[in-house]
Amino acid sequence: MKVLYFTRDYTPHDYRFLKAICENGDDVWYLRLETRNVYESRPLPEAVHVVNWKYGKVPFDLNSEEESAVKALQDVFEELKPDVVHSGPLTDCSYLAAKAGLHPHTAMSWGFDLGREIDTIPGAKERTIYALSQADWFLGDCYVELDKALELGYSREKATIFPWGIDTERFSPKNGTLRDAISNHGDFLILSLRTMEPNYDVETVVRAFLDAVKTESEMRLILLGDGSQMPILKSIAEQDENGSKISFLGRQPNDMLVEYYRSCDLYVSASIVDGSSVSLLEAMGCGIPVLMSSIPGNMEWVENGKNGILFRTKNVSELSEKMIECCRNQNTLKNYASTARKLIEEKADWNKNKSGIHYAYRKACKL
Repeated sequence: MKVLYFTRDYTPHDYRFLKAICENGDDVWYLRLETRNVYESRPLPEAVHVVNWKYGKVPFDLNSEEESAVKALQDVFEELKPDVVHSGPLTDCSYLAAKAGLHPHTAMSWGFDLGREIDTIPGAKERTIYALSQADWFLGDCYVELDKALELGYSREKATIFPWGIDTERFSPKNGTLRDAISNHGDFLILSLRTMEPNYDVETVVRAFLDAVKTESEMRLILLGDGSQMPILKSIAEQDENGSKISFLGRQPNDMLVEYYRSCDLYVSASIVDGSSVSLLEAMGCGIPVLMSSIPGNMEWVENGKNGILFRTKNVSELSEKMIECCRNQNTLKNYASTARKLIEEKADWNKNKSGIHYAYRKACKL
């Protein structure tokens, strides 16, 4: 099958989707809408073909470039004649594919499109409704996304929901190799690796930690990643007497993430919007206890007091209290982590789940 994979930028998720499609034996053409941030340093999988067109090299402005992009998409489609188009996010890539009249078309939600962009970006909801109305099949990683698509008028009979999942052999419980390098003996290490953008609310994590460490001084916070809010977060830390207990380590190579998970005592995310968070699944796979915001996407995986702990979104004081509770009850956390690992083995094995991609393609093509 010849696949035209149309995406906004290039991220670790794109890398593994492209890799999975190639491994299925399909002929994949990668079409990139813009370059805005450096999310992924690995080169494209070797078998992927790159579409050279006028877009994909700088930030894209949908308001001023829609008409031109639609025409360029039609030209690409006519030249390549793919068997199926795989597009997403819904608010721009899937919308443009729909406006271009491309079929068969599998439109994929990225979580943040249905979870936030349709409510915060002018015109995004209307564009998403149009994209869904023209899609031959819908692909999502959690039922939160499906429910939102149904609210916007999509048909349940034309959807595949599958967790993006993880490599359960790679992300598995073992002793980490980085602990001595990133902490002192006896420290309670809290890890966050969400991108420092508003959707992921890392500020709540920083403020909660600075409050909690006043009570439990052995805590340390490890922040991986970067983003537009990094200067703000560093300023908050620098103005606090305990700010030196926060380590801003920047974006780390994907291959190193497993060692950071294994070397820490608790994974935390204060995200205000998400589907099935891959970093959550990776932490659970590594046997690391998780402390997560109680948004629907997280609650599909975390049952409070059974395999993790939840706190109310944007609630600094509650997150601070939960951090202290976790530090003081580490044996209980280990039981949660063991239960979480079993769930990952059952439901989040990427080697099994990735078959959902090809299933969606076949359904879009009515095969």
